Amino acid sequence: MTAQQSPPAPVMAWAERTQGPLVVLRGAVTDLPLAPAWDVVRTGDGARLQVRTALDPGAFTRETFAHRHAVPALGPGTAPRLLATSAAHLALIVTTLPGTPLDELRMPEADLRTVHWRAGHLLARLHQAARHTGTAHHDAPTVLSRLADEAAAHLGTVGDRLSADERKRVTGLAERLRFAGRLPLGYIHGGPLGSCLLWSADAQLALRDFESTRFAPVVLDFVHLACGSWAIQPRLRTAFFTGYGRAPGHDEEIALRCLTALTSARRLAEARALGDQVAAAGWGVVLDRVYDEVCAR
Repeated sequence: MTAQQSPPAPVMAWAERTQGPLVVLRGAVTDLPLAPAWDVVRTGDGARLQVRTALDPGAFTRETFAHRHAVPALGPGTAPRLLATSAAHLALIVTTLPGTPLDELRMPEADLRTVHWRAGHLLARLHQAARHTGTAHHDAPTVLSRLADEAAAHLGTVGDRLSADERKRVTGLAERLRFAGRLPLGYIHGGPLGSCLLWSADAQLALRDFESTRFAPVVLDFVHLACGSWAIQPRLRTAFFTGYGRAPGHDEEIALRCLTALTSARRLAEARALGDQVAAAGWGVVLDRVYDEVCAR
């Protein structure tokens, strides 16, 4: 990973014109799929803010739309507050929120179930936060087909890191995904929720980083958690969907399991490429388990 210690000079100049003098606290990691962001302090009042630059105009538009039209529905303190935007610089300034990412929480399972219940409740509010259009309904069926295509293409590049049986399973899951039935749509977050959900010391749950938001099948927002803590502590999944207000329907469950297995296969191949046998063994177990669950339905 590489870090850019300060925003580009034009972005920093714009930020200080809108907010006053700023001091950069932390450089931004610039080679991750999420947008570069810099934590800063406004010297006039000591407020901690974040200067963000979108990766492209589409991401800028998505994040700006989310802050203006969806984030207000989440409630006070549950997301950063938008302070300024610059289309010319593809930049935004937002407030920062305290908290530990969901993936990094270390607490008793009973407490984690409370956090995941709150996460389900918060995601349900996001999914219902903005009205989708006819275009969203038209495009939704193609989303899973495109993901199946991507899985098949990825298999072509990492096939030598998977066994013949594993390759067969990935191909079968990709084809099963193409024929998933009609799935519930919503305004999804679209990012790695395990790192974008923050739990603070005062028991507040917040959501950040909205550059991937869009109207799509809501099942896409469940995959990261299904590949993470839910695989180890299944009762967290139950708590999440209790907070969400409903469990996945039959077709949605199949799609979720297919997507979880395909993600696991990708990470299995990556772990083997890195020589990480422990991670590879873990992802292999997840792939086998979820594949068997799909076949049983």
